[in-house]
Amino acid sequence: MKKIAALFFSFALISVFILSGCGANNKVSDGVNKMLDTTGQLSKAIDSGDQAKVKEIGPKLEDQWSSFEDEVKKDNKPLYDKVEKYLDPTIAGMEASPLDKEALSSLNNKLTDALKELASKTK
Repeated sequence: MKKIAALFFSFALISVFILSGCGANNKVSDGVNKMLDTTGQLSKAIDSGDQAKVKEIGPKLEDQWSSFEDEVKKDNKPLYDKVEKYLDPTIAGMEASPLDKEALSSLNNKLTDALKELASKTK
């Protein structure tokens, strides 16, 4: 009877670890997908020269990233650094007046590429 209880406890403990790990991946995956949607919106706003829309999107990117960045930093430091490398200047570029469409578009494209790379690692 003790062996069965120990086996059941071991199985339950392993299940908890597996499920908690999946939750972190889902959180990162969901967050990356939201950010990719936002960088797509940003690209359209940059192309159209809609400075008000560009400035509206900046805080969204920052909030979305902050909701899961700790998991990325813990699990994949190089990709965390890569996203940060392009996120911070992209957000700063959104505040510029007038917009430097070429520079901001380039930064946004590099941020999008870094997010796509992160997305491929979290599948």
